[in-house]
Amino acid sequence: MMIEQVISFARNNNYVDVEFLNNWRGYDVYQPIGDEGLIVGPPWIILVKDNEIRMSTKKEAFDYIDDHPDDEDDDEEENEEE
Repeated sequence: MMIEQVISFARNNNYVDVEFLNNWRGYDVYQPIGDEGLIVGPPWIILVKDNEIRMSTKKEAFDYIDDHPDDEDDDEEENEEE
């Protein structure tokens, strides 16, 4: 899957860009990036597998966080440095 297709999917869902996070359960995982500083709601992720691009379910989003606790710690450290 080309990154341009993932960005286009994100833009169609009111995001402006994506950031590749890693591979998880057979999917390439992308974090959607909005143009607003704060987004309220579940921590959605974009899942890409073969020719399918989709938003995660709420359960998948929280399962991803549970499986990657160090990713959240890295974000908190970056915010503390600013």
